[in-house]
Amino acid sequence: MYVRRQIEDQILAASKGYPVVMVTGPRQVGKTTLLKHLQEGNRQFVTLDNPSVRLMAHNQPELFFERYRPPLLIDEIQYSPNLFSYIKMEVDHNNENGLFWITGSQIYPLMKGIQESLAGRVMLFRLYGFSQSEIKKEYSEVFPRDLSLYLSSHRDVPGKDVYDRIFKGSFPRVLTQEFVEPEGFYSSYVQTYLDRDVREIINIMDVGKFLQFLSLSAARTAQELNLAGFARDLQIDNTTARRWMGVLEALGIIISLRPYSGNLGKRIVKRPKMYFMDTGLACFLCGIERAEDLEKSPMAGALFETWVVSEVLKTWWNHGKQPRVFYYRDARQKEIDLVIERKGRLYPFEIKLSRSPSHAFRNFDVVRALKKPVEFGGVIYAGREMVPVDERYWMIPADFI
Repeated sequence: MYVRRQIEDQILAASKGYPVVMVTGPRQVGKTTLLKHLQEGNRQFVTLDNPSVRLMAHNQPELFFERYRPPLLIDEIQYSPNLFSYIKMEVDHNNENGLFWITGSQIYPLMKGIQESLAGRVMLFRLYGFSQSEIKKEYSEVFPRDLSLYLSSHRDVPGKDVYDRIFKGSFPRVLTQEFVEPEGFYSSYVQTYLDRDVREIINIMDVGKFLQFLSLSAARTAQELNLAGFARDLQIDNTTARRWMGVLEALGIIISLRPYSGNLGKRIVKRPKMYFMDTGLACFLCGIERAEDLEKSPMAGALFETWVVSEVLKTWWNHGKQPRVFYYRDARQKEIDLVIERKGRLYPFEIKLSRSPSHAFRNFDVVRALKKPVEFGGVIYAGREMVPVDERYWMIPADFI
């Protein structure tokens, strides 16, 4: 069953204006399915997951492009990054748009190849699992939207549904296949895809230790990234901890939010906050076996925050936009979970799982120190109603993201 992706229109538009369109993101989020669904009838498809094709691409790239002519869809191009320079030659020779659609599952190594060979010739998109808008087929604009759009909506979020969404995560196979259980899928995902991709990026001798690192990362989602703490708890050196965290980011498993700086100088901490991009995977790694268990888990608040942040980021990436999303914490430990900057204005948000969060607005006085106009903000929570606190701040259901 194909589920329409919100990014489809952006990809088709980019293909009319750029010779190369590239879609990156973790494995199994639907990159190939999306592009094959959109491809025209005369576009060939080739995957470098095929060992013989991969060998040809690596050792005989001229023969590869004699056999596979554009318009061409190349899947999992990270297996043969030497193709980038040959794609450049094809693009410069043909001088046409829409020649190549390519996918890759290792985000940052691919960025290096693009910058070196295809700068100015490629439009890059990120794809992750389904957003809640895609699941419900209610394709929203970039969050945050105009306040009037929220006020005119009357959608509700049943409380238990939030836990179910967090527990299942966003991978298409879990959400579209009736007989696929989350535990079995995520177990296979870790053992098959993550293990294989990690080995291809760096030579890890102790896979068991890396899997401990992965589980510890899930347990610390929505926290400031303290690599020294990882190194101490796992008895590895700081360099190894930094390299392993880089692997998770390269594979699109985690993302980092930088602290909002503005003009606050030394009052702002320098550590980013780390989030898993898929809460279903995080739940599995934390040993949460049912949505009912999540509701009682001490990880519930952190996983709800993780889910909200990932949904916000997906609304940006699904529109082909680069998010300007931060968090704030000053030397007095006053924190705001999300600070979104759009067109010179700020949108500050706290994220609280409680349906009646108390003292949720106590840190919003720090916004005055950020020295930029605030459009509106508030507390994103698991409740059902859009409730005004004053003319600027609101209680905002997470369903509006």
